Amino acid sequence: MTLLSLRFMAPLVLCGFASAQSGTFCFGTGSSGPCPCANNGMNGRGCENSALTGGGELSFQGTTTPDTMKLSGSHVLPGVLGIFLQGDAQLTTAVTFGDGLRCVGGTLKRLYVKNANGSGHVEAPEVNDGDLSITARSAQLGDTIAQGSTRVYQVYYRDPSATFCPAPQGSTFNVTNGVIIDWQ
Repeated sequence: MTLLSLRFMAPLVLCGFASAQSGTFCFGTGSSGPCPCANNGMNGRGCENSALTGGGELSFQGTTTPDTMKLSGSHVLPGVLGIFLQGDAQLTTAVTFGDGLRCVGGTLKRLYVKNANGSGHVEAPEVNDGDLSITARSAQLGDTIAQGSTRVYQVYYRDPSATFCPAPQGSTFNVTNGVIIDWQ
């Protein structure tokens, strides 16, 4: 029984949720709104992309105090540019944005711009490469994250196929699911 208890508790420690309000949202499965050209993604991900990866997925790990949080995007296209976006409001209704859905709203900040690796994985901040922590970068951009406040995140990434999802004008980008972090 002790072994089962440890197995149950380990994922809670490893996931790094800052609070009960932290988690994922804005899924490209139809639950957050219809993907722009019926390009539904897999559970827990954004809308499908032209590489047919099941949609981009954003997750996070770390702690909020001290800020060791890291945002990790996976299942995006290999080598493409990704923009880590932070907002101070979660949209109540998803908005069609490129080949995906945008659910990050309010005051928007472009925190990091990174290229995905050959496996379609992109993450930030990369502290070993000199990136500031999320709270420090946000403050540098004029948005100081106060204790007890919430921020939402998505990654917009390049999807160069203009024919994959041609409506409305052949977009060449997509969006991951969103994450919400309650900064304690």
